[in-house]
Amino acid sequence: MSTQVFWMALTAMASWVLAAITWFLAKSQVRASKEELKVRLQTIYEEKFDSATIIAERKKLAEQLQAEAAHEEIQETLMNFFETVGMLLRRGYLDKEMVWVAFSFYAIRWWSACKDYILEERRLQNSDPTIFEEFERLVDRMYEIESEKRHRTRAELEPSRQDLDRFLSAERML
Repeated sequence: MSTQVFWMALTAMASWVLAAITWFLAKSQVRASKEELKVRLQTIYEEKFDSATIIAERKKLAEQLQAEAAHEEIQETLMNFFETVGMLLRRGYLDKEMVWVAFSFYAIRWWSACKDYILEERRLQNSDPTIFEEFERLVDRMYEIESEKRHRTRAELEPSRQDLDRFLSAERML
C-alpha cells in the first residue's frame, strides 16, 4: 500500500469518526433541549394552575359541585386545563414524573368530583367518548404511577365521598 493511499484511507476514517462524533453531540444537544423545554412547559402549567384565574375557577367549580348546580351552569375551565395537560403528557411534551408530582393529587380528585358531569356531558353529546378523554387518560396515568409508588390498587387509592367533600371545601377556601 502506497503512502498516498494510506493517508487517504486514514483521512476517510478520521472523517467518518468526526461525523459520528458530530452526530452523537447533535443528538445529545437535541435531547437536552427537549428536556429543557419539558421543564419550561411544566413550570408554565404549574404557574397557570396557581394563577388567580385558575384559582378562581377552582373555587367556582367546587362551589357549583357542592351546591349540585344544574348541568348547564357548570364551568369547564378547570377540566379543560387538565385536558390540555393530559394531551401534552400523551404527546411527550411533559414528563410524567413531573406531572405526577405537580398535578396527581388535584387531577385525581377533580376527576372524581367531575366524573358524573363528564359522563352526562358525553351522553348529551351523542355518547361522544372523546369529551375530556385526555383528562381521563391523564388520571389513568396518575393512578398507574400512584399505584406503583404506594403499592396499592386504584380502588384503594380512589377518594371516598368524604374525601371529595373535604377536598372541595378546601378548594372553596382558596
